[in-house]
Amino acid sequence: MIQFQASNFDTVKTRLESLGATNIHHDGASVVAEIPRTKAFDIIKKIKDDPEIGFRFFTDITGADFLKYSVKKPERYAVIYVLLSPSLGVRLELIAYLPENDPSIQSIASLFTGANWAERETYDMYGFEFKGHPNPGRLLTPEGFEGHALRKDYPLKGKGERSSFPVYRATPGHASE
Repeated sequence: MIQFQASNFDTVKTRLESLGATNIHHDGASVVAEIPRTKAFDIIKKIKDDPEIGFRFFTDITGADFLKYSVKKPERYAVIYVLLSPSLGVRLELIAYLPENDPSIQSIASLFTGANWAERETYDMYGFEFKGHPNPGRLLTPEGFEGHALRKDYPLKGKGERSSFPVYRATPGHASE
């Protein structure tokens, strides 16, 4: 496991500030920064290609819905990118806020192959559009599923759709028995 190197925080912070990131801090394990959604693609490309900081390792993308959150956030939604700089030993979480009336952001699947399915999963669960994604669409729920299950306004017990899901059963003689 790569150990967080606090001595590299200033280097990363300076570079991120020069690119327009704000609220940059570290929690002992990761550097966390907020980035404008309109610049997210460009910032991620620059920090990936930067020879000094080199955030070349894609870890994850996820989303957040702050609808019922007790602390006021700039927008209802956020996309959170998790990247790693193996040379610096720094894990980076970039937060891009998305407005409720336009939860969209540029896809980074062209920068990191692994972002392809992570963006599809985030779309499926939160409904965020990743503009320019090579194969947008649902990944975890069936085609025709209405809604996005991780949004805070989605009913905890669903909308009654479970009865219409296809049921798959193991057949005799297969390894799944």
